[in-house]
Amino acid sequence: MTGGYDSSLTPSFTPEFIGSAIYYGLLPAFTIVLASVTSQILSARNMMVSTMAEDYVVTARAKGLRPARVFGSYAMRNALLPSVTGFAISLGFIVNGSVVTESVFSYPGVGYTLIQAVENDDYPLMQALFLIITLAVLGANFVADLVYGVIDPRTRQGK
Repeated sequence: MTGGYDSSLTPSFTPEFIGSAIYYGLLPAFTIVLASVTSQILSARNMMVSTMAEDYVVTARAKGLRPARVFGSYAMRNALLPSVTGFAISLGFIVNGSVVTESVFSYPGVGYTLIQAVENDDYPLMQALFLIITLAVLGANFVADLVYGVIDPRTRQGK
């Protein structure tokens, strides 16, 4: 070959390639998700404990409602609101790919590509990556707003 395009270097979407991508991407993805989900679970638990002590939950229990109904309809909806917002914000970090995790695993993701762009002073690539990260965060916040309408009836637009 004399300096042209080598098509043998391009991956084709065969079952072997897809299986390999899943196999080698599983541990880095698990690491990124585990690092972000643990704080969300802890904050959700703390919100649930404080919500269960609110006056409207105590009143619902005093009215004789079933504990499952009090938990699901009263406490859970209000306790989930901050968790949904926190998850939407952390989703941007998940899409970013945690630069450190991708460096440790030598996995070519967005974070690893961003490091390479910074090292090579590739400003157009950095701008494109920041645009992708920004769009991912905006999309996650949009989905969180849609979920808010399902969880909290006060946010629905009534006509």
